[in-house]
Amino acid sequence: MDRSRKELLAAGEGVYTVPQIARILQPKMTVYKVRYWLHKGLLGEPIRWGSRGRRHLLSFEQLLKVRTIQRLRDSGLPLQRITPAIRKLSSYIFEHLFDEQWYGLEFYHSNRGAVAVGDSRGMVIEVETGQRILPGTLSGLTDYMRKTREDWERRETDIAGFSRLVSNARILGGSPTIRGTRVETSFVAYMVESLGADDVLELYPRLDREAVEQAARFEERAQPLAA
Repeated sequence: MDRSRKELLAAGEGVYTVPQIARILQPKMTVYKVRYWLHKGLLGEPIRWGSRGRRHLLSFEQLLKVRTIQRLRDSGLPLQRITPAIRKLSSYIFEHLFDEQWYGLEFYHSNRGAVAVGDSRGMVIEVETGQRILPGTLSGLTDYMRKTREDWERRETDIAGFSRLVSNARILGGSPTIRGTRVETSFVAYMVESLGADDVLELYPRLDREAVEQAARFEERAQPLAA
C-alpha cells in the first residue's frame, strides 16, 4: 500500500479513488466530472496522482470539495463561465472552510446578479471580479457551507437519498457504511443478493430492514459508477 495512504488510514482521514467519490456523491456526480475538476486544478494536489494501473488517490477534504463545487454549479453559475469562476471561488472558500481558524462564510447576490462570498470579518467579494460589494444574502448556499464545515469537523458525509448511509473517513477508510455501524454497504448488498433481506436480518439482528434495503438499493444504483 502507498505510504501516504497508510499514514492517512492510520490517522483516520480516509483515502478515496475517483470512482469511490462519484459513487458516494451519486446521482449528480460522475467519474468524468471528478477527473476533470482534478486535472483543472480545482481540487488541489491529490494524495497520489494516478498512472496506468494506478488510480488517483484523494482525501476526504477533496471529496467535500467535489461536493461543494457541484453545489456551486447548482446555484446557477453559468456553465460557460463555471471553470474560472469556480477556480476563484474555490480558492477563497477552501482557504477558509478547511482552515484551522474557521470563519463562517456567507453567500450573496451582487447587484449584477453574480455570486459573491464573505466571511465573519465583514469582507464580501464578487467571485468573478474579486471586487468588494454591498450584497443581498443567499441563505441557502450559506447554510450549505455551514453544513459542509460540520461534515469536515466530524469527518462524515451523508449519502444523498439514503438517510441510513454515510461515508465516514474514520471508518473503513471512508467506504460507505450503514450509519452508526462499521458494516459496509457493499457487504450488505452482496448478502442480500445471495440470501435475501430476511435471512440477512436474521443473521445480523442489529441491522434493521430499512438500512439493509437502502444498502442494497445504493449498491445497485452505484454499479455503473464503479467502472
